Amino acid sequence: MRKGLKIFSCLLLLCLVFPFFSTFVGCSKSDKNYALSTNKTEYLTGEEIYVTAKGHGDSWVGVYRAKDNLNTVESIRWYNVAKNGFISNQSYGLQHSATYNASRELFRNFPAGDYKAVLFKDNTNKNIAKVVNFKVKNVKIGKPSAPAKIEYTLNNSSDGLADGKLTISFDKAYTASEAILYWANDEGILTDYASLAPIKVVNNPTVVEMPKNMFIPAEASKIIAYSKNSVGLSEGYAEFVLPEGCQFKLEESLISEFQVVSDVHITVANTHLASADAKELHDKHFVDMLHDVVENSPNSDGVFVVGDIANSGRDYEYKHTQELISQVADAPDMYFSIGNHDLYGDESFETLVSNYYEFANTNSVYFERVINGYHHVFLGSESKSNGLYADMSDAQLQWFDNLMASLTAEQANKPVFVYLHQSLYDTIAGSFEGQGWNGIVQDSAFRQIVSKYSQIVMFNGHSHWDLNSIGNMHSAGDGLPSIFNTASVAYLWDSFYIPTGEYLLGSQGYYLRVYQDKVLVLGRDFANKKWLPNACYVIDF
Repeated sequence: MRKGLKIFSCLLLLCLVFPFFSTFVGCSKSDKNYALSTNKTEYLTGEEIYVTAKGHGDSWVGVYRAKDNLNTVESIRWYNVAKNGFISNQSYGLQHSATYNASRELFRNFPAGDYKAVLFKDNTNKNIAKVVNFKVKNVKIGKPSAPAKIEYTLNNSSDGLADGKLTISFDKAYTASEAILYWANDEGILTDYASLAPIKVVNNPTVVEMPKNMFIPAEASKIIAYSKNSVGLSEGYAEFVLPEGCQFKLEESLISEFQVVSDVHITVANTHLASADAKELHDKHFVDMLHDVVENSPNSDGVFVVGDIANSGRDYEYKHTQELISQVADAPDMYFSIGNHDLYGDESFETLVSNYYEFANTNSVYFERVINGYHHVFLGSESKSNGLYADMSDAQLQWFDNLMASLTAEQANKPVFVYLHQSLYDTIAGSFEGQGWNGIVQDSAFRQIVSKYSQIVMFNGHSHWDLNSIGNMHSAGDGLPSIFNTASVAYLWDSFYIPTGEYLLGSQGYYLRVYQDKVLVLGRDFANKKWLPNACYVIDF
């Protein structure tokens, strides 16, 4: 032991006195670019282990038993620090987010023992930046205790918006890996609302910035928080009483109401199935969505579907879609933009786009409809050669720019609703670095156009990303208008644990309510018939 300390001291001295020597021993000045930590030093068996790593490029984290020789065994679990959807300096749960190596199956879920997390600078296992040790105790995790305290500081307690800082504190022996929150009042949880988006409990206390456009329901008088871990939900909860008058209340008269959904994926043939039950499941989700609209919005101006109608673009899929619509009495008018799946069939582009034209009652993939005094603009791909991506011609881009310029000259502050299946890069959930579900060939040119018109309210589908996702809405600003991820009616994709997403059974979309100077965008869980509070927004005009 003393010999090891002596050698280490000598190496440290050499690094300080002869900076060039640090290149060979890994203690160079560049080490400040690397950091590694776990949220605890000791865990119970089955408890989520959160790791936070800072690095770049090919940096990665591998987790081993403490006694493992890195030269002779694979890591138990590993993940990239700054690619494939992972973001440097963000926290990830090893059991849910990190990939495990089959050769270490016995340690996949970290049974009791001593472990080490190792941050490597490059894609080898030689160049080590940091090592952190932790222990898993031979005590099984149980249900978590309730949060000890919840505090909520609103940035403005009179505008009805949830924008502010939420702080959740736990006792010292906490085992919660998530916090589950609800809007509530003296009678209990608001039954019309699902829970808010789950929150990872990485630190104690856990601090969260609430979405600035999200509103506080008029019926809510408090917010309550439960703890959750792999065993279940806490029996009790903590609560915070909301300030008087902070709820969102709107006295303006409603001018227009309609719904925006996407990715219904009506399937007949066994092609491009999301699951073995896709044909029946997608049909059911589509019909259930329409029934929900009839029940909650009998005066709807229409349902707008942002692409991926027919799962492979065949005429018989469109025919079946119309049959499903006919099953719903009093279904509102339907409007459709084109998606990549609508161009997936083996037929030519001309045949597939003709199928779409006939069904959508149009002669172009880009067109405008004026409905109840508001302009709705539909855009889409003019080629199937780019697969997932929307390929927009110069003519389409110029038409869109000219139209927006004309509408702006008429009334610059009146919202214009724009529907394009694919999204701009790095704008909304699914389009962020490593997620891979942005998809406009002319990204730069299209971005330049929409940046000129702040009254645009744009909806993108394609990614299926859950409406509870981080970045579900891109708030107007930084040169872009309001942009919304539209999730999917057929099935969802969730990135709470896996940054690049994983399949999630569900069906979601939006209800929109338009007033003189405001638009409410209300996230809806069609499967469970509840509003999604994290996706209930206010846009001012």
